[in-house]
Amino acid sequence: MSSRKIDDLVPALVALYYKFADECDRQGLQFIVTCTKRLRAEQKALVASGASKTMNSKHLTGKAFDIAVMKNGKVSWVFDDYKPYGKIGEDLGLEWGGSWKFRDGPHFQLKEVT
Repeated sequence: MSSRKIDDLVPALVALYYKFADECDRQGLQFIVTCTKRLRAEQKALVASGASKTMNSKHLTGKAFDIAVMKNGKVSWVFDDYKPYGKIGEDLGLEWGGSWKFRDGPHFQLKEVT
């Protein structure tokens, strides 16, 4: 089962996550963490269901986390509600899944170093 614990992420992402969370809080944006590290079997099931497009997910290595935006005390899955969070993440150097062709608004990960 996937984890929601930030400490399951790699240290570089843990540090960025706390900066992200602090900036969201400063701007009055609320969210919950829905996933950090995943087991391979869970990722395989997500790919089979179409919820994920790859078995190379950074969730498998602790280099990604997912959130759910909270609006008026309820979870929102409306893509536009994730845009302010995406901007914050990208400004901090995170890669935001909402910028991909296959938009994944709740997803944030470490950028690949090339």
